[in-house]
Amino acid sequence: MNSRGATGVSWGLIGGLAIIEGVAIWLMWLGQSSLGMVIYGLLGVAIVIVGWRSLRTIHQQRPLSRRQPGLKQLYTLMITNLVMLAVIAVHDCDHMRQAMGWGYHFTLALLLVNIIVYLPNLISLVLVSRGQTKGVVATLISGPLIAVAFLKLHLLGAWLPVWGPWNRSFFALGVDAISWWILVITAVAGIIVGLVATYILGQLSKQ
Repeated sequence: MNSRGATGVSWGLIGGLAIIEGVAIWLMWLGQSSLGMVIYGLLGVAIVIVGWRSLRTIHQQRPLSRRQPGLKQLYTLMITNLVMLAVIAVHDCDHMRQAMGWGYHFTLALLLVNIIVYLPNLISLVLVSRGQTKGVVATLISGPLIAVAFLKLHLLGAWLPVWGPWNRSFFALGVDAISWWILVITAVAGIIVGLVATYILGQLSKQ
């Protein structure tokens, strides 16, 4: 994929993320959470700004040595991180759907904790856009980290009771097939993100 095609895909993913966060705002409105609407509105704006600035920055990158990721590798990592963010956002929306079914209203603390899960891939996105090798390493860590953390929380329950109803496992909560499939997709996406970053890191080490 050339730079123009990669840029188009990246913009498509950023637009998709904006739409998903719009759905999240709508779900918060249905759940009568004005606080949630504000927080996810701000999150959506932040994701679009970070994505836009990252795309602008990546165009300016020219590797200074063969041990730094090239433009094609940088775009691959950018797209990978954007896909992971989209998967996390869908997972988040599913929690909102579950909460409405249970009659649960999100607290400020839980809303803020939910935002934290976006940070690893947002940070990776920024580092990748700057052409830094540490962006590859950050992506390698962030994908599997999200996969393992989500699996731990939803299969075994929480170590720290900060997740509201989701302190209990999906088994205890009796969630439906949609939630199980979204969890599987989230975990698989996280592992694939890690594998892509590992492959690129291997290419750089050979050079």
